[in-house]
Amino acid sequence: SIFDISLFGNVDEFKKELKEVNPFKIDIGAVYNIRPKDHKSFKSSKFTAMEREVVFDIDMTDYDDVRYCCSEANICPDCWIFIKIAVGIVDDALRSDFGFSKILWVYSGRRGVHCWVGDEHARKLNNSARGAIADYLSLVIGGDQQSKKVSLPVPSTPPL
Repeated sequence: SIFDISLFGNVDEFKKELKEVNPFKIDIGAVYNIRPKDHKSFKSSKFTAMEREVVFDIDMTDYDDVRYCCSEANICPDCWIFIKIAVGIVDDALRSDFGFSKILWVYSGRRGVHCWVGDEHARKLNNSARGAIADYLSLVIGGDQQSKKVSLPVPSTPPL
């Protein structure tokens, strides 16, 4: 079954229906200015998202050139530390630098994690603002952006 929360009178009615149906999966999507089932009755330019989730994706494959144990979508406890550190840094930046508080981290089921930001002011951001946040959070970019990587010299002797 597909549920559109706007079809329910209030949150309690929606919760009741969810308990009765007991779905195995719930997809979250944008809030549109027109009910999605009615979108064919309008010009596509009139059908716009008024709010949509802000989602960040951290993939283990982003660390293939620095991890020594696995590659591609393979993940082990040794390389999972890269995801763990990245989550800590991004989470802190989203909270401290942008003031977001409704943050949910979810294992993607394959090769990394997704970060869902649910704050109202985040959901109402335009594409430009979303891109600016993503650019702010991008420290290492692969491909033709390799020159942006930080190169740390290895000391000849370890610090004491």
